[in-house]
Amino acid sequence: MRNLFTFVLSTIAATALVAASPALSEEVESRPAAEIVSAEPDKEGRIIQATVDGMVCDFCAQSLTKVLMREDAVESVQISLEAQFVTITVKDGMSLSDEAVEKAIYWAGYDLTQITRA
Repeated sequence: MRNLFTFVLSTIAATALVAASPALSEEVESRPAAEIVSAEPDKEGRIIQATVDGMVCDFCAQSLTKVLMREDAVESVQISLEAQFVTITVKDGMSLSDEAVEKAIYWAGYDLTQITRA
């Protein structure tokens, strides 16, 4: 029942995001988790990896990407739906707390199960 509620909530949130900002209609990049985990050396220390429950489709990935990209410190977001895995790259000289990541993921209608930093 919780998954259904999460799905409905995320659909409503995503619909509101799309309606509120037509400029956010960028295409989401979905790649296998193995490609995402191998961070480039110059980005070391700026990579946040999160396991997220509830994402089931490209629309889910797009809505979560849009929410995360609203954070000033976020440079890019990559999502693997198969692995339920999100990789966030933080801009040079900026920081993003675990709490801010968790809040954004929750606001988008999903559950954060694990967060690590590379």
